[in-house]
Amino acid sequence: MASILAIETSTEACSVAVHCSLGTVSRYAEEPRSHTQLLMPMVESVLSEVGLKANQLDAIGVAIGPGSFTGLRIGFAAAQGLAFGLDIPVIPVSSLEIMVATYMRKTAHAQCPSKPGQTLRVMSILDARMGEFNCGCYIIDHNGAVANEFSDRLLTATDAKQWVETLSPEITVGDGEALLASGTVWSGTLKHIFPDAIDLLDIAVSRYRNNQTVSISAVDLVYLRGADAWQKRKRIRDA
Repeated sequence: MASILAIETSTEACSVAVHCSLGTVSRYAEEPRSHTQLLMPMVESVLSEVGLKANQLDAIGVAIGPGSFTGLRIGFAAAQGLAFGLDIPVIPVSSLEIMVATYMRKTAHAQCPSKPGQTLRVMSILDARMGEFNCGCYIIDHNGAVANEFSDRLLTATDAKQWVETLSPEITVGDGEALLASGTVWSGTLKHIFPDAIDLLDIAVSRYRNNQTVSISAVDLVYLRGADAWQKRKRIRDA
């Protein structure tokens, strides 16, 4: 059985999980601006709990965005250092896809279609600030499998609302309260949730078994908004 570590730091939540022959364990915390302090102790803690050494890992699953510029860079730097140092591959996964998987786990698949051929449409939304939103659209089948229906995208508030209205998802997940404000037809569909590494881990294990791994050198973070915007925001904060 492969030993796989998962790292998710794309939002206010910081989480890690590990899967190996000795079991599966995870850590999760919602402590904004604390990812730097939390991440590596979490990694060390889950490895220690299952009695695994870092050099026994076979691969690393990592959230590549979209999401918080700073959070993504912290998680990716950790995955990059481990992957290069251990010479192991990675499994990059969209944070918007992970968020849908987290919702499905937390609702115990209660919303899954009951018959083959039926599907459930779930949209994931992350507030990108500056009047824009990271949006993804996914389809859930009767087995609970998550599939990307449209590519993840960065939209203005107006375009994001139009996308929701056009696609009419049964469920929306994330932190889109600013977009789907109370009183709108969609406000009742929104489930506030952050992506969790335990769900990234499930995706990573499946893709590892299907040989869907890549070298860390071939992976780029998916900001959707250019990195220059992150630099601009950083200068504003530092001013």
